[in-house]
Amino acid sequence: MPQSNISTTTLEQAIEQYATVLQRLVQATKPATLSAVTPPKSEDTEQPADPKLHSTVEAKTPNTGNSPDMLSARTPVNETVAENQSIPALVLEVLTRRDRLQAVLEIIKTSPELASPSGESLEKLSQLDETLRKQAGAIAPFTQSADWRASFSPKETYWWWFLKAPTTLWSDRLDWLWSAVSVTLLTVSLGLMGDIAPRFLTGGPDSFGAFTVSAQSVLTLLVAGGALTKAGQEALKSFLKAINIPEKYWHELGAFGSLLIVCIFFILRQSLPQIGTNFYTNPGIESRINGDWSSAEEQFKRAIQLNADDAQAHFQLGLLYEDLQLIDQARPQYQLAIQGGIPAATNNFARLNIIKKEYAAAVSLLLKALDTEKKQPLDAKTKYAVLKNLGWARFKQGNYPDAEAKLSEAIKLESTIKLEKYEIAAPHCLLAQVMEAQKDKKTVLTEWKTCNQYANITIPEQDEWAAIAQKRLKPQETDK
Repeated sequence: MPQSNISTTTLEQAIEQYATVLQRLVQATKPATLSAVTPPKSEDTEQPADPKLHSTVEAKTPNTGNSPDMLSARTPVNETVAENQSIPALVLEVLTRRDRLQAVLEIIKTSPELASPSGESLEKLSQLDETLRKQAGAIAPFTQSADWRASFSPKETYWWWFLKAPTTLWSDRLDWLWSAVSVTLLTVSLGLMGDIAPRFLTGGPDSFGAFTVSAQSVLTLLVAGGALTKAGQEALKSFLKAINIPEKYWHELGAFGSLLIVCIFFILRQSLPQIGTNFYTNPGIESRINGDWSSAEEQFKRAIQLNADDAQAHFQLGLLYEDLQLIDQARPQYQLAIQGGIPAATNNFARLNIIKKEYAAAVSLLLKALDTEKKQPLDAKTKYAVLKNLGWARFKQGNYPDAEAKLSEAIKLESTIKLEKYEIAAPHCLLAQVMEAQKDKKTVLTEWKTCNQYANITIPEQDEWAAIAQKRLKPQETDK
């Protein structure tokens, strides 16, 4: 048989088998397009192929793990088996038939002794390839998700192994939009992270702050790295393939992941006040009560870093500074606590004004505190302290009747509330001085005794009052 007939026969046999299996794939996926594929007929299809050419083709065709019969150019297609084939098996057979056909073409091209393919054969091949391209929607999910490329290692020029699913109006055609949304949301995430992280890091992070910052950093790097770096994108693609997520959903999934990160950071940002209270302010109060002032100061400051409007943290920090006799540092903390609506802060700030001899300012603050009781009743202990300080300020102003009235009212509350010893001493010490100023000596000694009994000499004004009380009581002891 002439060499030209051998090459033509082999090529046409490969084309026919390619067309046959492609037709079955079209039938399985798009019944309406049966007419799109018609197996090309050849008068020489029954002629045996040249053994040399056949062996060369077998060597050039990738091993797909299928039976030799399926790859043989001389074996007719088993229609009964084909009818029972699954879509993945059909897709794989189409790809491997196209591989074999390409191998034949390459042999003909590189073998001068073989005749070139006819124009009719090339035209048929072109039509079949066009039909194959139309089946990209059926082929792409398997070559991408099932990772057949890794299994069969096709050449990069074998375009049929790299088909992409056709785009649709509402999915892949909007990939650019999903990508833009992802980048925008990641930018917002980085902004939120830039706002949150410094709040935990100021003054050096504690264990909770370090964990929080590390967690959000890792989360951001994972998502941003996967979306914005080539290595991250490749790793993300491999992961999505491994869990069989179709490629057409990758961009939407990326946008959803970015949105999830924004939501997490937004919730964390909104939770900072509660985190500050639970993890810093409340433990700080315990530390202050237990005398661990250094820890208390650090905890209150951390709480304020997380929430600058944490009135309770400002108030507690003011109390701490007052305990440390850092009056100038306590005052601004009390002012901020007053803005946060803490009546006790108003009372303490007024007390500092009295110590600075700013009596009018103190009286104004204390009267406002009592006035707000009409809308929001003061707790008994705060009201007790406000009345005591108002009586003190009035005494310093020389308004003795009003001072006596307010101090007496405070003393009446002692039986209804639980007070520390030093809290009991103050109104009695002041009332004794008011009585002396009014020349009222009937019960003044009783007040001085109570003052001396309960005074806390670590508090500067009470130490002064206790000294006066001892002087007043000493003549009485001598008389006895």
